Amino acid sequence: MVKQSMSLRRFHAGAAPPLKSCRDTRASRGVTLIELLCVLVILGILASLLLPALLRAYTRARALDDEWNAEPVLEMLQNEVRGYCAAHSQYNFNDKYELADKCGIAPKCRDWIDFPLTEFTPFTYLDPTNKIVLTFHVGRKHATVYSFQKWELTEPRPN
Repeated sequence: MVKQSMSLRRFHAGAAPPLKSCRDTRASRGVTLIELLCVLVILGILASLLLPALLRAYTRARALDDEWNAEPVLEMLQNEVRGYCAAHSQYNFNDKYELADKCGIAPKCRDWIDFPLTEFTPFTYLDPTNKIVLTFHVGRKHATVYSFQKWELTEPRPN
């Protein structure tokens, strides 16, 4: 009888209960759904703060690239349109997409032509040569403007 009372007294006197095995503890089963959702919410908030800054940096870098590459792109465009017009003396361009398709414009030039701010005026071989037919707005805030008159795109380059 003495042994039983001692064992009862030991548990009730504030002694630590026997340790559970690792398989019995809740922490060994992984993370809870609430913890996972909290982590996902935090990642979403961080992404929403970071993505606008990345988009601004990408837009600025692309605008600088357009400014730096303007001369070669415009020269390539001129050469391709001149080559088409030299081969087809009765040329007719009704829109900027037709110009790009008929002349076989290179991809970088096509991107510039397809850009929404690019202005195009339909022209044929009968139009006056001083007519402005193509205008590009490039660079930061599209402030740099390049315009082509019909003769710049259609007449062969003087030697």
